[in-house]
Amino acid sequence: MKEREAVISDGIKTHRSDEIQKDNYLVRPPTNDVIEERIGLDNIELKTALLISPGISTTDPSKEQKGEVPRSTLFQRTLNAVKIDENYLSSAPLWRRQLYRRIPTGFAQVVETFIIRKKVDVIVSWSDMNGLLFALLLKLTHSKVPHVSMMYWPSKPKKAFLLKHVHRQITTLCLWTTTHRKFVTDRLGVPSEKITMIPHLVDQEFFHPIQRQTDMICAVGQEMRDYPTFIEAMRGLDIKCHIAAGLSPGAKMHNTVKAVYRQENELPPNVTAGALSPIKLRELYARSRFVVVPLLPTDSDNGSLVITEAMAMGKAVICSLTEGQRDVIVEGKTGIYVPQGDPKALREAIQYMWEHPDIAERMGREGRKLVEEKFTFDNFANRIKDIVEDTAIKFKRNGRIGSLL
Repeated sequence: MKEREAVISDGIKTHRSDEIQKDNYLVRPPTNDVIEERIGLDNIELKTALLISPGISTTDPSKEQKGEVPRSTLFQRTLNAVKIDENYLSSAPLWRRQLYRRIPTGFAQVVETFIIRKKVDVIVSWSDMNGLLFALLLKLTHSKVPHVSMMYWPSKPKKAFLLKHVHRQITTLCLWTTTHRKFVTDRLGVPSEKITMIPHLVDQEFFHPIQRQTDMICAVGQEMRDYPTFIEAMRGLDIKCHIAAGLSPGAKMHNTVKAVYRQENELPPNVTAGALSPIKLRELYARSRFVVVPLLPTDSDNGSLVITEAMAMGKAVICSLTEGQRDVIVEGKTGIYVPQGDPKALREAIQYMWEHPDIAERMGREGRKLVEEKFTFDNFANRIKDIVEDTAIKFKRNGRIGSLL
């Protein structure tokens, strides 16, 4: 990736790709025929099945109502979706429940989605592997249903192999990054007209600016995090920091988080680590002058959720520059990039941002503004709803739509 240097404010040097500033979320206006057919859907509420990854816990609705957790059910409600998760499997007929106990949970979800496919209008898969396995099952059975697939990391070898052979069973492929869009078109032969770029998301109502004394910084998240480099950058700095990473006992913990806990007795005195509840995480963001997202080399957009949460809280972000993480931060405006794996450059960026709270505050305000313009959870849910309707229209034209049209 070609890099160039840019100077921010009065001196700190950051590194960025020439493509970082692209706006990938401008949606082409629908054609007149699509608009007319959408109008025909106004009095019909499409029903969808939402196929998710196994092991995702169901949020207690009462906690959402009390504002104790982000609004995870908003997406399901907007799409009028039945969520195919472990709870749904437990309500299946007895013979299917007996079958599902004998096979992996993810595959059981795929089978159940296939069985009920004609009872809904569109299948929406928000799980890379489950979505691909569902497409494979459609291919093997010569079945055709409207299928919207939201893929997070399609360039992983096993996923790429499957996608190359089953993309015809995906009506609309939703991607978050320009890197992945180029990969699936150039390397896997997915037609560009099948691909839709979708915005990142954050619950802007739960994560919002809170006035606190900013007496520390934080680093948050676990997948593909380069915490060893971050810890090295923090050594010797007179800045308190908490690394909010880790999962509950018995759950899977990523190697990048294990690295923190292997060093727990050797952490610098200014650094602490440990998982936090959503409420406590929000308080951590509020107390932090800015947020650091140190990444390992990756072609995916790892760190995007933390970046959007930080921006929603009105916080500037320092992030490692990677091949995949390029479509969220507006460099010099909402945050800055540093070379990946370089503790010296990261330390300099942390020191600079700490010593210039006015710049951190200005970037935080711009970040919140960007979230409100592009990355709200409501905007994301409505965008996917539009995609679902467009997918239904495609199948209606071919006489393939399911239950309602």
